[in-house]
Amino acid sequence: MTAANPFPESTLQIAQEQAANATQEAQKIQLKADKATRIQKLLENITIFAIRGWIFHILNVISKEKTLLDEMRHENHPAITLLNEIFQIAQEKAASIKLYISFPSELEKACATANLSLDRDARHPKYNFERGFFQLYIDEHNKTAKLSNFESNKLFNIPADIEAVVEAIQQEHKRIFERPFDDKKFLKKLRSHYLALLKANKQKDGGSVPIRHITRRLGKNEKGFRTDEFLIDLSHLVEQGELEIDGWRMDCQQTKDTTQGMYLHIEPKRYIGSLVFKKV
Repeated sequence: MTAANPFPESTLQIAQEQAANATQEAQKIQLKADKATRIQKLLENITIFAIRGWIFHILNVISKEKTLLDEMRHENHPAITLLNEIFQIAQEKAASIKLYISFPSELEKACATANLSLDRDARHPKYNFERGFFQLYIDEHNKTAKLSNFESNKLFNIPADIEAVVEAIQQEHKRIFERPFDDKKFLKKLRSHYLALLKANKQKDGGSVPIRHITRRLGKNEKGFRTDEFLIDLSHLVEQGELEIDGWRMDCQQTKDTTQGMYLHIEPKRYIGSLVFKKV
C-alpha cells in the first residue's frame, strides 16, 4: 500500500514550475556561454592571423563566422569596431595580391628557409615536393592551397598564405618522412599479415596477395594506420633490399592498374599490385 504524499498539491505544482524555470535559465546561460566561447575563439584566431600577416586566413574565418559577426554588430559588441578595421585592411591587401605573380618566388624562398625540397619542374598553380610525392595546387579564385600525395587526395585545403602553407607541408613531411623505420620489424609485420590473408583465402604459402588487401587489413587492425606512411615504409624496404625472413624472400609484383596498385617512392618509380614470398 502506497503511503499518502504529505506535500500539498499546490506546493508540488510550484516546485515543478520553479524547476522548469531553472532549466530554462540554465539553458539561456549555457547558450550565452557557448556564444562567448565562439567569440573568444574568433578573436583569438583573428589576432594570431593578424600578428602573422595571414590575410587569407583572416578573410576565411570572417566568412565562416558571418552569422556570429552579424549578431555582434547587432549587439554593438565592443570588439566589432576592431574586427571591421582588420577586415577592411585584409580585403584591401587581398585585392592587391595576384597569386600567379607573387606565389612562385615567395614559395621558393619560404621552402629554402624551411629546408623543403621543392621540385624543379614545379609550375604555378601546381607544385611538387619530394620527387613528386607531394602535389600542391593553388586555387587562384578561392585563394586556397590544397596538398595531396600518392595515397591521399586531400591532406589539407587551407587559405593560401605562404607561411601557413609551408608550415602545413612541413608537418605532413615530418609525419611521413621523419618517422623511425625498422626494416626487420616492418618485414615481419608484412609477413604476418600476408600469411593471415593466405589462410583466410585458403591459399598456400607462396601465393600472391594484392597489396591493397594488406593495407585494408592493417587499417582494421592497426590503430592510427595511414596508407601513405605504409607506402614510404614499403619503399624504404624495397630500396634497401633486406627482403628475407625465415627462409622466405619477399617480392613485389608489378601492375599497370593504377587503381589497385601502389606507386613506390623509389627510383625508378613503379606500380606494384601484389606481394609474394618465395622460398629461398
